[in-house]
Amino acid sequence: MLPLVQGTHLLLPLVQGGERGGSAAAAFEYSCAILKGKPDQRPMSLPIRVDGHSPVKTMINPARVAVLVETSRGHGRQIIDGVARYAAEKGPWSIRLEPRNLQDPPPRWLTGWDGDGIIVRCESATMARAVLATGLPVIDVRGSVPDTGIPLVGVDNDSIADAAFDHFQERGFRHLAWCDFVGRKRLWIDQRRGRLARRTADAAISFATFPVRRRARHGAWSPREMTDLKDWLAGLPRPVGILASDDEQAHTVLNAARQLPLRVPDDVAVLGIDNDEIFCRASNPPLSSVDVNAVAVGYQAAAMLAQRMRGGRVPARTYLPPRGVVTRPSTDIVAVESPDAAAALRYIREHACRPIDAPHVAGYLSISRSTLDRTLQTAIGQSATAAIMQVRLAQVKADLANTDLPLTAIASRAGFASAQHLANLFRERIGTTPGRYRHEMRH
Repeated sequence: MLPLVQGTHLLLPLVQGGERGGSAAAAFEYSCAILKGKPDQRPMSLPIRVDGHSPVKTMINPARVAVLVETSRGHGRQIIDGVARYAAEKGPWSIRLEPRNLQDPPPRWLTGWDGDGIIVRCESATMARAVLATGLPVIDVRGSVPDTGIPLVGVDNDSIADAAFDHFQERGFRHLAWCDFVGRKRLWIDQRRGRLARRTADAAISFATFPVRRRARHGAWSPREMTDLKDWLAGLPRPVGILASDDEQAHTVLNAARQLPLRVPDDVAVLGIDNDEIFCRASNPPLSSVDVNAVAVGYQAAAMLAQRMRGGRVPARTYLPPRGVVTRPSTDIVAVESPDAAAALRYIREHACRPIDAPHVAGYLSISRSTLDRTLQTAIGQSATAAIMQVRLAQVKADLANTDLPLTAIASRAGFASAQHLANLFRERIGTTPGRYRHEMRH
């Protein structure tokens, strides 16, 4: 029997044929067990069919790939998951993986390592120099160090901010805020905050940012820093929707809000980024978050590294859109003062994917169509028709990302008259075809 685990290496075999025990899914499930640290699961080999003969056990020249990605945070673990999926499907790869934090220095073994390629979350110039010095093909999945010449696969920060803005706008928020605690320049933070500021300005929605002090360290908050955060929260208009730069920081915002106390989500609705299930579930109430599709980033980075290891060329920059917002109790509210607007938004959220239109909503409220549109325009800056379409397209995106349903079924589920109508509208509004969007969400 050939072991799958050798030291700090994770060996994922090439699997072919139809044997249940020899499927790519089986290889992936086992790799996940290793990544999750289940030492009670013994190494195994997977059978492969060759030319119709009985399964044999084999390993064929696995590519040696170092994955220098933090295992300490959900975003990094999701990227590793994507790499493991690619290796299970397209391998064999021997993955060198070890516990890491994002700020850790290059591993000492990297100098002189006899490998074939590297996937790295490049957080510092020191790390960039170290991976480039190996002379091996490298793919970056961070993008913090500019002008390295390393091909980058990352998340689309504008689309992340757009998803958050749409989430709050659907719920009627007229006051939004951004919170990050980094205290130093970060391109991805600047992009997300800047995009949200532009969207709120265009919609005439008030916008505030937390005046963070420059921080010399990462980690626990001092009493003074927590006081600054609580003072800022207490001074915000209500109800307010707050987008934090990641789930860890959103969790801190929730804790500060509850200490004041502020009602969540009635006074303050908090949305994170990354959909790190540990922080989302440990928060009180459970935290809504933008799923940035980090698994797809890992999968695409692995595919591009494979191309480079074959001597091929890859794009200098590849940005993938988020999967959307995973709604949990921290933002599950309709936040408008007008009773008619609140009732209209609840009705739209519950019935938009049925064959309804603006007159249906007006009839439900026993008001005129023009009154309905004026009410919603004042409350959320949208007409009833636009609000209905926003909910329908969100449903379409979710179905494309999470199901194998054909477009005809998705169109019907979302209230569209035909698949062609949906396809045309999707391309016009989203900027890509439904098929391409599904492919991006599915790696």
